Amino acid sequence: MSSRIAYLLALAVLAAGLSGCSLSSLEKTIKGTTAAQKETRVELNGAGRKRLAALPGLTGADADKIIANRPYANRRDLVRKGVLSEAQFEKLKDSVYVEHGKE
Repeated sequence: MSSRIAYLLALAVLAAGLSGCSLSSLEKTIKGTTAAQKETRVELNGAGRKRLAALPGLTGADADKIIANRPYANRRDLVRKGVLSEAQFEKLKDSVYVEHGKE
C-alpha cells in the first residue's frame, strides 16, 4: 500500500469516528481514491505520444522510443529493453503501469 493511500485511509478512519460515518461509505471513499489514482497513471502499451511525453522527465523522443519498443510485460521493461535509463525510470515509475489481460 502506498504511503499516500495509507495516509488517506488513516484520515478517513479518523473522520468516520468523528462524524459517525458508516463503514460502507468509508469503503466507497477508499475505492474511489484507488480508481482516481489509476486514472492519473499512464498505461505503457496504449498511451499516445503526447500523454507519454507529459510524464516526469520525458521528452517527445523518449515517448517515441517507448512506443517503438512495445509491448511491455511490466513497467520495469522500460529499463530492461534500454528504452529509459534507471534515473528516468525512477522519476516516472509511479506514474506508469502495464495492464495485463488485454491483447
